Amino acid sequence: MAMFRLALFLLMPGVVQADATSLETYLSAKPLRMEVRYCECTVISPDGRSPDPLPGFMDQADALSVAVEAQDKGFISTEVLFLGYALQPEAGAPEAFRFQYVGDFTTPRGHNSARGAVILEKNQWVSLWGSQGGDGITGVAVRLTDTTGP
Repeated sequence: MAMFRLALFLLMPGVVQADATSLETYLSAKPLRMEVRYCECTVISPDGRSPDPLPGFMDQADALSVAVEAQDKGFISTEVLFLGYALQPEAGAPEAFRFQYVGDFTTPRGHNSARGAVILEKNQWVSLWGSQGGDGITGVAVRLTDTTGP
C-alpha cells in the first residue's frame, strides 16, 4: 500500500493526499455534526410511547452526516431525500438548538414532504416526519452531536 501511495504521489504531484490528521482538521472545522437517517420504515413506535427511534429504523435507515455551525443554514440532498434547514442555539440552553426544516422524501412507492421546527438536544434523535399510506411507510430522523463525539 505504501508503494502505491508513493507511485500516486510521484505520478500526480498536484494531488494532496489525505491522512488522519487532515481528516481531523476537516471534521473540527465546524463544531457540530448533523446526522440524518431516512428509510422506508417507521421511525418511532406507532403508539408514540417512546420518542426514541425503533431499532429496526436504526438498522435499515440510510445515513448522512454533515458538519454544521451552531448557527447555520443549508441543505442536503440525495437521489431520494432533500432537506433544507436552519439551526440556531436555543436561548438559555447550551445543549439545545432550534431546528427549522423543509424536506421531501421520494420512494418508488410514493413521496411525502414536511416542514416544521423542533428543539434538538445534542445526542438525541428526533423524528422529523414519517408517513404511512398505500403500500409505503417512510421516516426521517435527525440528531446533533459534537464533531469530536460518537
